[in-house]
Amino acid sequence: MSAYRLGIFDLGGVVVDVESDRLVHQVAQLLGCSFEQVQEVVYHPELLLPFELGWMTPEAYFDGLQQRLKLPWSYERFVAAWNDVFREKTDVTAIAQQLHQRYQLIALSNTNVLHLAYIRRQVSSLSVLADWVASCDVGLRKPDPAFYQLALKRIGVRPQEVFYIDDRPEMVEAGQRLGLTAMRFETSQQLQQELRHYGILHDE
Repeated sequence: MSAYRLGIFDLGGVVVDVESDRLVHQVAQLLGCSFEQVQEVVYHPELLLPFELGWMTPEAYFDGLQQRLKLPWSYERFVAAWNDVFREKTDVTAIAQQLHQRYQLIALSNTNVLHLAYIRRQVSSLSVLADWVASCDVGLRKPDPAFYQLALKRIGVRPQEVFYIDDRPEMVEAGQRLGLTAMRFETSQQLQQELRHYGILHDE
């Protein structure tokens, strides 16, 4: 019998591919700017950080882009382009479906309200997730240990009862320091092997 009760999934880079350069290229081409100029504004810490922490509305973030880039888009056009960067990793969501039969699963993500709502709406296979713990909802971001601890408290589990999957090494290390069984996602095959190694995933 597995000692694990909860599985935590990162979203971007694990269950969905994020083609974030698509938006930047689109805007750069439209404005005749360099990729780097647009990228600097889109990811500007005075814009993206408060947006991901829920301290700034989507409209205010868009206003910030408009002011800095003189972007001629409507807000609706921006939202469509902003969200059109995700593609479901069906091989990973299939693994989540398997794990759902034995464990409670949640998402833990640094994200903004637009991306969160879009993924929840579009990736129907993620209905297996019992909770979505998002930076924009709670005002905390990974790798802040308080963010992980909040997720554990919400579900009512101890660190040793949790396995955690993320694609970024610094996030995996943060989880490990808290006592989670944290593994870095590289490919679906590699993830399956690691889950089997820990006795989390079993061949049917």
